[in-house]
Amino acid sequence: MAEAPVEASTLPVTVKKKKSLSIEEKIDIINAVESGKKKAEIAAEYGIKKNSLSSIMKNKDKVLEAFESLRFDPKRKRLRTAFYTDLEEALMRWYRIAQCLNVPVNGPMLRLKANDFAQKLGHNDFKCSNGWLDRFKSRYGLVFRAQPAEASGVSVDPSTVWYQNILPYYLNDYHHKNVFNIKETGLLYRMLPTNTFAFKGETCSVGKLCKDRITLVVGANMDGSEKLPLLVIGKNKNPHCFKGIKSLPVHYEANRMAWMTSDIFEQWMQKLDEKFQAQQRRVVIFVDSSPAHPEVKNLKSIELAFFPSCLSSKFVAMKQGVIKSLKIKYRHCLIKKFLSSVEGSREFTFSLLDAVDTLHLCWSTVTPETIIKSYEEAGFKSQKEENDPANAERDPGLDLVTHALGAGVEFPEGLSIEEYAALDDDLETCEAVPNDESECTEESQPDETGFYTSDEEDDGGSLETELPLPSKNEALTALDTLKKFLRSQDMNDGLHNSLAELENFINPLPPK
Repeated sequence: MAEAPVEASTLPVTVKKKKSLSIEEKIDIINAVESGKKKAEIAAEYGIKKNSLSSIMKNKDKVLEAFESLRFDPKRKRLRTAFYTDLEEALMRWYRIAQCLNVPVNGPMLRLKANDFAQKLGHNDFKCSNGWLDRFKSRYGLVFRAQPAEASGVSVDPSTVWYQNILPYYLNDYHHKNVFNIKETGLLYRMLPTNTFAFKGETCSVGKLCKDRITLVVGANMDGSEKLPLLVIGKNKNPHCFKGIKSLPVHYEANRMAWMTSDIFEQWMQKLDEKFQAQQRRVVIFVDSSPAHPEVKNLKSIELAFFPSCLSSKFVAMKQGVIKSLKIKYRHCLIKKFLSSVEGSREFTFSLLDAVDTLHLCWSTVTPETIIKSYEEAGFKSQKEENDPANAERDPGLDLVTHALGAGVEFPEGLSIEEYAALDDDLETCEAVPNDESECTEESQPDETGFYTSDEEDDGGSLETELPLPSKNEALTALDTLKKFLRSQDMNDGLHNSLAELENFINPLPPK
């Protein structure tokens, strides 16, 4: 006797469970739901529960974005990526540099460094667990092996490792316009040639010399297309000569020693980071390893690359000609201003504000060719062809000596402009220990030697009668005088436009 037929609705439904779905399958599920197919049928077809299907639809945008951007293999089961991408990037750079230096790395070392980077990058909720470390190693294919015994005794030249392995790693990641180097240099901003013998050999820690010093921070990119605004660090937060001044052509900071500190460095990096964020750029900045150059947290557009402390200064691009060119131009301008006062029978005064304006002018005239050549001398290989020596920047010679002698001013015999410009190169420019006492001096107070650092001293070394700021009418009269002089010369369109902009700035035209 035949068995009675069983209705299909009474048959047990066997749901084959799957642990996870690939992105490709999730895309098919999304398409099926959006085409109007019943969710119960789709769940049964793919062997998943209804709440799992609802979760897929809830994260539909992420699934589609991952599929369309091809960031993942469609067969990949999970969309999970590294949450702390900046931390992983820093950790991998550290790991690869350690490999280049033949430094053995194991799991505990990597965990320690990961936690260190997390703290520096501001990820206070991060803790490197064994699970996170395993996933990190899996993502990057890291396998720790015992180092051969014979390799541990091999000495490695840090300069060779840096030049052949580490530097190319950075240059492959960044376009040359986004590769920067910054460097501090001391400057005795009022030092004339007649004072050089008295100053030579001093450490700028006592006497009048200490009052005439600033620290100058110079930076430019590898292809010479961009020079960072100069950072000038003086001794007084509000020098007498800055009174009434609302803007400067440089960044100005101050502390008791007139040098770079960790606080100033961090604040400056944050400002530069905001600038590069606005430009939607990602840059690398090479800096010396120093207590005054700490790791800066939460930088979004800047990666700091620290030169190993064992490397010589020949790898610092700004030291290979850029700073020298700037100082030579500056000394040249200082001599010219001094001779003008002598010939006009006027007392020579040169304030910190004069120094700032002169530095800005000289920095604007340092050529891209000089910058590119300096990077090449430091071992940074440029994509551009070698510069034609005929196009190299010519530094102004000390032909002013003859002019000076005619004005009755004696200069030290045999002093070259290069020697004159380099006399303050060895001044200390950075704090030795972070958080050292370096408060700004807003009023007159004794320094560590017992001398007084006053606003008046920063403004020329003598008490001067404060001059009132010029009125608008006086400024317009001065502009008319400037126009008459410039129009008697061979002016280009740029100068004409600049004069028009100046006049409109002083006396704006009414709006339409």
